[in-house]
Amino acid sequence: MPKATQSSKALPAIVIDQMQKLGRDITIARKRRRLSMSEMAERMMVNIKTVQRLEKGDPSVGIGIVATALWVLGLHRRIGDLVSPESDQVGLQEDIKNLPRDFRRSRKQIDKFDF
Repeated sequence: MPKATQSSKALPAIVIDQMQKLGRDITIARKRRRLSMSEMAERMMVNIKTVQRLEKGDPSVGIGIVATALWVLGLHRRIGDLVSPESDQVGLQEDIKNLPRDFRRSRKQIDKFDF
């Protein structure tokens, strides 16, 4: 069993819950594809204990292992969209919040469009 790191010990409860949900979802996807754990491990080129840890939502499983599992399951295209700028609601709110409160054109800009 891998040694728990300081960062994994400090994970917020919501993150732990989401990791466990990810593990359950990977389990369901594997079973839907009628893959045994040993077949999954073989295709991922890892041992079965790694697949077990992944499916339990163990936060010490590396992101490369998660990405490989998603690739085996045909779900790898979703990885690139996890934090895409278009889906970053907090970032979009910050951009809006930082817009200037008052926007005035300079006299030079107004004259440019004067017919």
